Amino acid sequence: MTIWKLYDAIEQALALLALIGTVAAVLTAGIGRSIGAPVTSAPQFAQLFLIWTCMLGADLAMKRGETIRVSALPDLLPPSGRRLLSLLSLALMLPFLGFLAYLGWDLAIGNWQRELGGSGLSYGLVTLALPVGAALLALTLVRRVLSLGVDAAFEPVLPDLGAPGTDRDPNPAPGHAPGLAAGHSTEDLL
Repeated sequence: MTIWKLYDAIEQALALLALIGTVAAVLTAGIGRSIGAPVTSAPQFAQLFLIWTCMLGADLAMKRGETIRVSALPDLLPPSGRRLLSLLSLALMLPFLGFLAYLGWDLAIGNWQRELGGSGLSYGLVTLALPVGAALLALTLVRRVLSLGVDAAFEPVLPDLGAPGTDRDPNPAPGHAPGLAAGHSTEDLL
């Protein structure tokens, strides 16, 4: 197992745990309230888990190229125009993510002494999700550019599950380029 596969597996596990934590906290708060024994710290835990779920989930979506995108303009452009548009997007996104990470770190440090409701935890744990998420997204963008190239940096990657049109399709169509539209697969990300 490569270091990147381990990194991706850990990130996915943390995102799933955060999602489970969000659901458990909301469920606990609801049940507690309905039986007349509210759990006062449950909403704060839900807030903590939800922000981490959102940031880790955004990075997982970016890794697969499954973020929301408008392709009307790129579809009208020739390949060189699409490449320039991708470069422009990267030139805007990476500094913005760096800006978020920098200011988010100051926000997290500034809120570290603040308590998260009645939970006893630091509110800095909530605000720390912003710089960590921004740094993860920037790292993912750089990984995608290095492994797939600028042209495919924002394109979705088809899963290698043996489904039609993937690298593991047992009966590929003649002339079909498996994996990503440019002939890449999810293995190229690693």
